[in-house]
Amino acid sequence: MPHTVMMLTPIDWLMAAWWFALGAVVGSFLNVVIHRVPEGMSLVHPGSHCPACGHPIRWHDNVPIVGWLWLRGRCRDCGAWISPRYPVVEAVTALVFFSLAWAELFAGGANLPRRPVLLGNEWLRPPWEQGELIGIYLYHLLLLCTLLCAALIEADGKPAPLRLYTPAFLVGFIAPLFWPRLHPVAIVPGWDGPLGGLLDVAVGLAAGLALGVVAWGLGVFAKTPVSARGTAPLLGPALVGVFLGWQAALVLGGASLLGQGLHQALGRFRAVRFWFLPGIWLAGGALAWILAWGAMIKRWPWLG
Repeated sequence: MPHTVMMLTPIDWLMAAWWFALGAVVGSFLNVVIHRVPEGMSLVHPGSHCPACGHPIRWHDNVPIVGWLWLRGRCRDCGAWISPRYPVVEAVTALVFFSLAWAELFAGGANLPRRPVLLGNEWLRPPWEQGELIGIYLYHLLLLCTLLCAALIEADGKPAPLRLYTPAFLVGFIAPLFWPRLHPVAIVPGWDGPLGGLLDVAVGLAAGLALGVVAWGLGVFAKTPVSARGTAPLLGPALVGVFLGWQAALVLGGASLLGQGLHQALGRFRAVRFWFLPGIWLAGGALAWILAWGAMIKRWPWLG
């Protein structure tokens, strides 16, 4: 049964706080990914350090969000200014973990459409089981974290490398073969075996790649250098299609295309242009899609 605020027990609130804290920790790791992956650096060595003096950051100063606030955005050793984007990324990731946990775990998947099951001669849409919701929750988190990293790498003016997307694509392809119900919307209702999972992924990938090719062509038309375009315009919508289906790939990929066009049109206005980065629209749109998925299908049935 879906939870409301009044129904939440102290254990529920504790779990919600735990997911928020875990999200902040993951956000701290995403900061490392955003900085190091485009440079081809190791994610493990060296450890976190001040970018100015190189001194390792003490463990008690490396607490997500709180550490930056405690030090007032300054290095303890050299006093150099540390960008506020670090705690902002941690806070945003924490909110993503929390909001998704609230919608999918505590509300019993009330945000999700229910994948149909054939029982005898009757189609049923059974409620989600808790184990299924945990799997879907983690599946969606991988997508959103990958898109967030790609968007912020793009915001830094660097191409998002292929290896950023590789783990998500591997999980997105393989997991539905064993667990097709990771996709709430089925291409063929009732196909819950490996073939159904493969079909869901393949159609979503094809739709995303189609939008990605258009986005890539738009970059060619605008004479954007290949080094600046990177793989994000091509692989971002494809990844959305693999995880969320062809409907999300078309809608969110289209929104990303619109953002790309506006971004190029506003080339001289850098402060404004940030908000029209295609990766920002794609990441934000994917979160909004997941949170409002079930409600959207009730209003526009073709989405499911």
